[in-house]
Amino acid sequence: MECELADDSVWPALLQARSRLRQGTSPIALVETGAGWRCAAAAEVVPGEARQVVYFDGAGNGQPERGATLCWRAGDGLEIRPGRQPLDAATLCMLRVYAPVLLGAAAARAAGRVFVVGHVTQTLDGRIACQDRAPQWIGNAADRRHAHRMRALCDAVMVGASTALGDDPQLTVREVSGPQPVRIVLSGSGSVLRAARPLRLFADHGCCVVTRVGGAVRPPAGVRCLELEAVAGGLEPAAVLRALAAGGTHSIYLEGGARTLSSFLAGNALDLLQIHIAPVVLGSGLSSFELPTISSLAMAPSFTMQHTALDGHVLLCCRPVGRP
Repeated sequence: MECELADDSVWPALLQARSRLRQGTSPIALVETGAGWRCAAAAEVVPGEARQVVYFDGAGNGQPERGATLCWRAGDGLEIRPGRQPLDAATLCMLRVYAPVLLGAAAARAAGRVFVVGHVTQTLDGRIACQDRAPQWIGNAADRRHAHRMRALCDAVMVGASTALGDDPQLTVREVSGPQPVRIVLSGSGSVLRAARPLRLFADHGCCVVTRVGGAVRPPAGVRCLELEAVAGGLEPAAVLRALAAGGTHSIYLEGGARTLSSFLAGNALDLLQIHIAPVVLGSGLSSFELPTISSLAMAPSFTMQHTALDGHVLLCCRPVGRP
């Protein structure tokens, strides 16, 4: 199966679009010429110069007769208005996966909130690890590359304390070009600050540990602590996001683990959910989600969903129904 997200030709233009949207520039356009893709202000596009044009326009005022127009609409998600010249399949696939992150983050920044993308890599039977919780690499190289793209597009990447202690991830951008995100660890008790060994998260400056009041201890050099009031003994996702937005963080890639991702899902705090499905069955082990028991299917969260191939695996991009 061909990896539809393997073509990096449009990636530099997406990074340029990230920068322009963070600065409040809109509408903008991605333009493909003989020299490759570039990002420009929409007004700078010269008729006839481009093979393909894609307008990023949060207000929906693009020029679809000259190229496709992409909008992020509250309650509806990404809208793609085709132009006269259809987009090639590889480019369209990249835009379907990454444009919602760029446009959603821009809308969140304008509204003073945080756009949150959750991600989980699981087996066909919904497992993320064996029962002994030993770290397992269930994904593939294409998924790792995708994760690094997502880190580069978002202001911050976030994990829970169990993931930070058990997997000891770096959470940096290494597989692709792009800026490094702020690294955030949710650790209500401050356990990551008392780890027996130095965590790789703390190797470079730019890491933030969120704890409940009284949970912080003296952090390593370059690590910032953010203390919040606990709710029922834990950190409330809405309170975490309010505090991060107040500090200038407006887009987060939430990489795990199951308990942290589930708390954001249960708290209606996810804007997008990406599920990477590997073609393997464990039959037992840790489940992808740990949600409260419900008594009816009508009470279950529901989503709209698109799928993309990742070199023989599948990436589901899901948007919660009813999310503003």
